[in-house]
Amino acid sequence: MQQAKQVGSTNSADSTLVKLLSTEVALTWISPVENAVFNITQDAALPTIAFEFKSETRGECKWSWVIEWEAKASGLKERERKGSTLRTFKETGSFSTLNKRWEANFDEKVLGGKLTVTVIVGQQTLVRTVVIKGLNPTKESVATYVATLDDMTGFEKLLEQETGCKHFINVDSDPIVAFDQGYGITQTTNPAPSYEQVWNWKANILAGSSIYKEKVRAAKKYLSQAGRTYTDDQLKHEVFSRWNGGSYHEWDSTSNAWIKKNNIMCDSETGNIGWLMTDEKNKDKTESELHKRDKDTYKKGKKGQSADHAWVYTGVCYADHVLGQ
Repeated sequence: MQQAKQVGSTNSADSTLVKLLSTEVALTWISPVENAVFNITQDAALPTIAFEFKSETRGECKWSWVIEWEAKASGLKERERKGSTLRTFKETGSFSTLNKRWEANFDEKVLGGKLTVTVIVGQQTLVRTVVIKGLNPTKESVATYVATLDDMTGFEKLLEQETGCKHFINVDSDPIVAFDQGYGITQTTNPAPSYEQVWNWKANILAGSSIYKEKVRAAKKYLSQAGRTYTDDQLKHEVFSRWNGGSYHEWDSTSNAWIKKNNIMCDSETGNIGWLMTDEKNKDKTESELHKRDKDTYKKGKKGQSADHAWVYTGVCYADHVLGQ
């Protein structure tokens, strides 16, 4: 409680001073409670978070907010995140008003993480922190949203492959983060997604859709070079391969047709790992032999690749896996 302060006032009598007591009323939060948890809706809408305080002090209210989130690798498994922070996301804002109530609004963005709000009135300051988490969309709502986007045939297969159409890890309700900083439902890595694209599954899909369309354009240009023709199935394989990395086909002058690259053997027990059979370490070995040699190094990612464990990530194997080859 604020202590009473003495103030001076004069009366009509000469050479006298009347002392009055004035109590400065403290600011007090009405809502929300400290460390309250709010959830972004399944439809990717920011929850209603009303910051409200009471005070008899009149005057301008100076509000400011900071929201931040430290991204740590999760993978797709429902388990506690471990390891160092891969990237820190942060946004801030401030404004002045006479209102003693503010509903959290980050310039219309859908963001999650730790939100700290500060309000200053006169010489007094209030600070309150809450946490914003996320809820996964249903597969049906994801399919419905993708259907609203143009030229996205086949994209839903990629979402199923990448994350099973999940955007958040249920154990902590934070976005999925891969070791290579792939974020959310599309596992977008390059270009690096924005704060909102990491937390808003619709924004994440929209960002991924731009990349997907670019892969489609590149695939068509590649397959139609020199007036060559291709089938719908070949286009699909080429697009999916490029989504993960690299082209799928090579031109065979003997058959005068596009064929799958013949220098790659895929590990059928993984999603996108294979071997360049032109590498001396891999020549004349079977898939079973290569898998047995390298499988324990897969979990180390690129750090597991070496001269003795000459495996690679390849879009060719990714496309075959997604399309059930």
